[in-house]
Amino acid sequence: MKRPALTFETVDEEVRFLRGLLAVQRLADEVLEDCLERQLGLAAAADVFLTQCARLIHAQAAFVQVKGTHGAVLTRTWGTGVFDVVRWADVRGALPIENGRTVFVAPLDLGKLELGSLGFVLPGHFSDGGQQVLALVDTVAEIFDSAVLSFIALSEGHSPTERLDELAAAGDFRPNARIGKYELLTPLGTGGMAQVMVARTVNPGGVSRLVALKRILPKLAEDENIVKQFLDEAKLGMRLSHPNLVTIYDFGQGGGSYFIAMELIAGVDFDHVIYWPNGPLPEGLVAAVLSQALEGLHAAHDTKGDDGLPLGLVHRDLSPHNLMVGFDGRVKVLDFGVAKMRNARTVTLPGIVKGKPLYMSPEQATAERIDRRSDVFSMGLILHEALTGTRAFDQQDDTKTMESIVNDPLVRPKGIPNPWWAVIEKALQKRPEDRYRNALEMAQAVRDTAKPLKDHELGALVSQAFPRRVADMATWEQTKNKLASKRSGPA
Repeated sequence: MKRPALTFETVDEEVRFLRGLLAVQRLADEVLEDCLERQLGLAAAADVFLTQCARLIHAQAAFVQVKGTHGAVLTRTWGTGVFDVVRWADVRGALPIENGRTVFVAPLDLGKLELGSLGFVLPGHFSDGGQQVLALVDTVAEIFDSAVLSFIALSEGHSPTERLDELAAAGDFRPNARIGKYELLTPLGTGGMAQVMVARTVNPGGVSRLVALKRILPKLAEDENIVKQFLDEAKLGMRLSHPNLVTIYDFGQGGGSYFIAMELIAGVDFDHVIYWPNGPLPEGLVAAVLSQALEGLHAAHDTKGDDGLPLGLVHRDLSPHNLMVGFDGRVKVLDFGVAKMRNARTVTLPGIVKGKPLYMSPEQATAERIDRRSDVFSMGLILHEALTGTRAFDQQDDTKTMESIVNDPLVRPKGIPNPWWAVIEKALQKRPEDRYRNALEMAQAVRDTAKPLKDHELGALVSQAFPRRVADMATWEQTKNKLASKRSGPA
């Protein structure tokens, strides 16, 4: 479908658009080339590509779906909340949707052959139909078309869609590369700094286990500050030890990038649970997740250095995405990538804050000195969202949200019970000294408010709600065993 010619009100506006277009093209080319050169596969390439392009155009969510002859053979998503790929995959152009957002979808095609679609969700409704955004999305789709073509061309096939069918049936969308002693299986997700893959250890005698392997994105691997931050995270993670903290096994360098090997958690992040289609969360589930996460956070806060003194650790980047709810009912706090220690080498520049604006404390938003009570505030925001399905100070704009966290009074939503409101209100006090003194104290308040589900109850509830995720993880285990069997079999 041919788009109408773009018009710009000023030269500056046109220059900004062209710069954005070039940035998308350059970034997409870099990440796709890296994943293809390192044999990480189309799924891994799509994961990095989608995430980085979404961040460049300030999207809230994104998806890419590639089709074979009989339907979708590859789907990757990024973003917050429930993302309805089935509903939007056949959209073309811009479609206003709920919560004041717009989804922009472009086709993936090779000549007259349609291979699927790619879409981004942006805040706001656009009076001009979002023509500039559509132009960017079309460009992104064209770049991805080329990557799909390159991937298909690596081996023979009767037609592109038939080749995609063959690849999907054979499981060849999984990476087949190795980083050090780790054999990569499939991508898990991508953030602003790193990509996480499911991998298995390759040990003598066919003994192996699944791990989550986190690697620095290629475009950042030469950035000295990023590498230092990454290594700080790895070294810190090796110190942390608690049932509610993710375990770090190993870190090093391989495949042209630094990596961290950590515990692979069979479960889903809390953001998915909050917005599951089963309606409001049971209070016992909320109590179980929050109390366990707070226990783990308290252990991290109390971690000591080699000199026996507390490290003064503050997570600084807590969100529902960083709380993993296991299918065994165990909750884990993860991603200490921007954690702050008293002796950290990676220093935040004046006026620059790290973390997610939606979950910052007032003192973090204003770049003041912070301590463990800043994380308590963040956990209060997560508790508010879990009970209400809304974010306490969300203004649909990062700067305005931070200003609201600092200045606006906390508004009580309708229908929230008094005991829960008392916990939220205390955790979200503007002054740190008025909050819970530590995460353990807040955990006890949560348990006093509602009886937490037992581990097996929480695990069963989440497993039933996310059967596809359970099935995916079973497939990873089967793949690991199959590969181990091949490695240890007769020559």
